[in-house]
Amino acid sequence: MPETPSVPPSVPQCCTSTRRDGAPCTAKAGALGYCIGHDPGALEARRKGGRATSRAERAAKLLPTRLHPMVSLLEDALGEVHRGELDPRAASAMASLAGALVRTITAGELEERLRALEARGAGKASP
Repeated sequence: MPETPSVPPSVPQCCTSTRRDGAPCTAKAGALGYCIGHDPGALEARRKGGRATSRAERAAKLLPTRLHPMVSLLEDALGEVHRGELDPRAASAMASLAGALVRTITAGELEERLRALEARGAGKASP
């Protein structure tokens, strides 16, 4: 009968820390007896792991640079509407104009890309 590997008695199988609700942590422990969430030595790794991984951060990277101020303005307007400092109709008008601006910029960028592709294709065509 094959032997099952045993865990050395000095290394607990579960984390020795407690959760926020006071219950014992049931996550698998590392060499120091803590899970990755409670290991004091892993604090920097936890901070680094959460940076720039949100959908908002990824979307901001894809957004053309010249649209960043408009997004910031719309975010501010949203907060102002929420606090009652800006009439919702004014914010709606801002969002409508911003949408028109985005469509115009997108159309212009697509036109530029199309012209570049056509120019590349014209250079390769033989008479």
